[in-house]
Amino acid sequence: MDRQRPLVPLILLLALATCPARGEEPATAIENRPYRIALHLASDPAARLDERRRDELVARWLEMVRRFVGPAWAIEVAAKPNSLANDGLERAKAEDVRGHDPAVDKAWFVWASVDPATSDLVFEGREYDSGTRWLGPLQRRAALSPLDAPRAFFLFTLDLFSPSALIVGQEGGRALLKVQGAAIPAASDLGAIVAKGTTFIPIRLVTMRDDSIRITRIAFTYLAAESIEGSIARCAILSAFRDPLSQRIARPNTLAALGIKPGGSPLQLRFVDKSTKGPAAGYTLTERPAPDGPARDVGMTDRSGRIAVEPGPTRGVVKLRLLAGDSEPLAEFPIMPGESGEEREIAVDPLPLASKYQVQLDALRDSIVDQVALRGRLERLMESRADGEDWEALEALLKEYNLLPSPGSFAEALKKLKDEAVKTSYESAKTTVLTRHLQAEFDEIQGLIDGYLGDDASRAFGEALESHKKKQAEKPAANKPRPLEAPPLPPPGQEKAAAPQPPG
Repeated sequence: MDRQRPLVPLILLLALATCPARGEEPATAIENRPYRIALHLASDPAARLDERRRDELVARWLEMVRRFVGPAWAIEVAAKPNSLANDGLERAKAEDVRGHDPAVDKAWFVWASVDPATSDLVFEGREYDSGTRWLGPLQRRAALSPLDAPRAFFLFTLDLFSPSALIVGQEGGRALLKVQGAAIPAASDLGAIVAKGTTFIPIRLVTMRDDSIRITRIAFTYLAAESIEGSIARCAILSAFRDPLSQRIARPNTLAALGIKPGGSPLQLRFVDKSTKGPAAGYTLTERPAPDGPARDVGMTDRSGRIAVEPGPTRGVVKLRLLAGDSEPLAEFPIMPGESGEEREIAVDPLPLASKYQVQLDALRDSIVDQVALRGRLERLMESRADGEDWEALEALLKEYNLLPSPGSFAEALKKLKDEAVKTSYESAKTTVLTRHLQAEFDEIQGLIDGYLGDDASRAFGEALESHKKKQAEKPAANKPRPLEAPPLPPPGQEKAAAPQPPG
């Protein structure tokens, strides 16, 4: 959204509401101002919504609006629907809106039709915000029966509605939003204008030299309501930039915000090389619910660099990350799948040199992990042999262990690779080589070598084996068997008694 127009947008008038010109009556404060909403309802002839049924549906819907929302919605039903309310609504653009009353805050263009598969009545529609000229995503809801149509239509309009707000400041890293109509008591919690979890997109309105207003959406930035204090919503800032709401702008400007809800259409992205403008094909895209949910693979960009991101079960803001070599991040940004069906083109730096070193680091890490696993297996076997005093088997295992690559060989390979990357980074001025992620990878692999490839275990088992051999060599001679000896001779002068002779 980046356009100029001579008329001052309605949301800027809301910003000036508390500062009326001299002699004028004070305008209604933004938080006390209801939303003027124009409903443009058209239908397919197959839906059988003739004038009587249409009037009955609208009347019952208005009654539900009064019961559950209250005076915050001031509804006007167009007798003749705008031509935009037709079956081509999904392909429409904001520039296609014609004949819309700018005094109306929001216009709802709704098309009623019949689902050919289920024969259910289906409502499809989009909201147009006058102040920002923003045409919201396509919303869709089916009525299971004709009797359920008013309730389904009411829930459908809740999906369509997006609150407007002014960004009045920042506090504690949070954006403070003053929401239009938030001070008007809601008839029920269901009809609250803003609630915890409501998501806004920030919009900057800049006054140009010719007094025209340039309306620019702050890209890749979302404001998620964490708490509501009266008419002020305190919102977490989810952005790809460090200071997206900066006031360091040369021209006079106002920061506004518009609520946004995901539709059912997939988000279409196309990644291109920012240098060559060619497609960024074959890169992995992952997503995780913001701010720190679990990551999952979305898929891989095709030959044209395109990929579709379906709205997930959380139906909220996610953080997308485009990876080269399955680990080197080329881009990371928050986005809401389903917020628009239009394709977005995102330029990225492929980082060819960084990706080359990333692949080599991945191979080195795999080798280290394999060595850690092999050493661990041998150490467990040596421990069992030492406990069982099977010293011959222990000696054989130690010989096998000593044949493995030494930890120093891995450390040397890592150092050589890092020195080469540092040298390349100095010589290359056109592309980044040592990214923060790559430097962290070098440190992580060095930690693996230092922490898991030590020789303490093998040294301990070797010392135990040497101790056993030494003890065997130092056993006392008394424990050895003595050779047989002849009986001692009698003392001199003594003779043995003659053995008795048998009788003759």
